[in-house]
Amino acid sequence: MTKIMLFLCLVILASCAHNRGPASLGGNPVAYDSMALGNVKASAVKRPSNQEVCFDVNIVAKNVNQDQAQASNWTLAWVDKKDQYHLLPVIQRDPASVPHGGMVVTPYGAYNEYSSNFTTCAPKAHMNEVKGLVLTPKDLPFAKKDGLKLSWNE
Repeated sequence: MTKIMLFLCLVILASCAHNRGPASLGGNPVAYDSMALGNVKASAVKRPSNQEVCFDVNIVAKNVNQDQAQASNWTLAWVDKKDQYHLLPVIQRDPASVPHGGMVVTPYGAYNEYSSNFTTCAPKAHMNEVKGLVLTPKDLPFAKKDGLKLSWNE
């Protein structure tokens, strides 16, 4: 009986891990997207802040160099309900910090993996106006035709 319960718990956890829909973190909505066969993944939390909407962005990239994971390698735009794009400035949380990570060794080989976190804000935007966020890399070793499109379906 215990083995059956353990198996069912694992099945439930595995099915939950594949959910890419909007979630919530601390009451704020989270959006996800990936590109390059999952080698580049991004998530973002949108949250109100004074007279603007801010985005806490996390990028995890495999098979890239450290410079390609930096916030300065990405252009960002928020998308409104009318599908219009609005460019955003990128500000690292700690200007002296660099993406963390490095060589990952697995039984099937080794690769570089770096993650980067940064925040940017959309002045004068309202939470209900922001439909999505688009992250476009300037330089990556992968095809980057559309970049990452993170959407909040609220």
